[in-house]
Amino acid sequence: MKIFQDIRAIARPSQICALLPFYSGDDEESFRLGRLGRWYGCLVALLILISSVTFGDDVLFASREYRLVASAQGDTEEINRTIETLLCIISYTMMVLSSVHNASSHCRTLRDVAKIDEYLVVSGFCENYSCRKLAILVIAAAAGVLAVAFYYIHYHNGIGSKKQVILLVIYFLQLLYSTLFAIYLRILLKNLALRIGFLNRKLDTFSTQDTGNVDNWRELSNLIEVLCKFRYITENINSVAGVALLFYFGFSFYTVTNQSYLAFATLTAISSSSKAVVADTMGLSCAWVLAETITMAVICSACDCLASEANSTAQILARVYGKSKQFQNLIDKFLTKSIKQDLQFTAYGFFSIDNSTLFKIFSAVTTYLVILIQFKQLEDSKVDEINQA
Repeated sequence: MKIFQDIRAIARPSQICALLPFYSGDDEESFRLGRLGRWYGCLVALLILISSVTFGDDVLFASREYRLVASAQGDTEEINRTIETLLCIISYTMMVLSSVHNASSHCRTLRDVAKIDEYLVVSGFCENYSCRKLAILVIAAAAGVLAVAFYYIHYHNGIGSKKQVILLVIYFLQLLYSTLFAIYLRILLKNLALRIGFLNRKLDTFSTQDTGNVDNWRELSNLIEVLCKFRYITENINSVAGVALLFYFGFSFYTVTNQSYLAFATLTAISSSSKAVVADTMGLSCAWVLAETITMAVICSACDCLASEANSTAQILARVYGKSKQFQNLIDKFLTKSIKQDLQFTAYGFFSIDNSTLFKIFSAVTTYLVILIQFKQLEDSKVDEINQA
């Protein structure tokens, strides 16, 4: 089954982390979610849920013991740091829970792709996508965040040993799941985009030849049917990954905003902070922002690539439409659906995910950053009034 060969590199680590279910069967008919895979996913989800509740309770009710920059932080920074850590826990927990909950749907979708691959391979399709260099970049960015966090948490603050372990485990799990999730989505969606692109190129040949022949129109009908199936498959993948995308982007948005604010707050407090504290705080903030930006860009570009390739089918069919009056009703139905509803990836329907999403996120980050800075200035002014009094 070609689709499983294409995602083989990322499949095993994703299965171990329960983002992708363990499946059984060597062909399309016997392929299914096995009992072992179902129980393993439930076990991992249960362990993650229990640890998340434990960590969340500790972070929420002992937040002062997790202050990374105790000498420089005020109430605003402390609240932001606590919220960020809680969102971190919620993000990777919901990734696991939603993946386990949608395991059966995920398997059915992959099986549908495997069935279509039979037709594509016979037609000459042999392309595949492997993002080794991009995966190395994403993994390196995540490892950099973890390394900087370990260095700073272990050597440059007064957090107790137990709290250090908890905080590092939280960061590790978030970076692990977000990295695997991004790479898996990238490989899967880009491979689907290659399949749709192959069909679109075959479809485009009908705009330059006589399509009145019955055999040609039979082939055209098959192509349209397969492309309709791919639209259905893409929508299913979006529904499977929608919840995970929503919580991940929510966490990433808050992290980029908060870390940018912490960097600003550190720079403005440079006179009252040591150079080591300033450098380490800036290093951690820059590492977080860079890692989350890279991961979001990987997901957004993959979603945009697949959606653009799927939506370009309507443009090709519009050119084919005038070649013959046969089967125009079939083309009409496809074009009507495509015009009324462009295929797009969404975060569980809350917002679309494409190449413009990053611009929208950083526009919102700028707005909220200004608000946080104003709160910081208000807090500092009140402190000065109290000191003068």
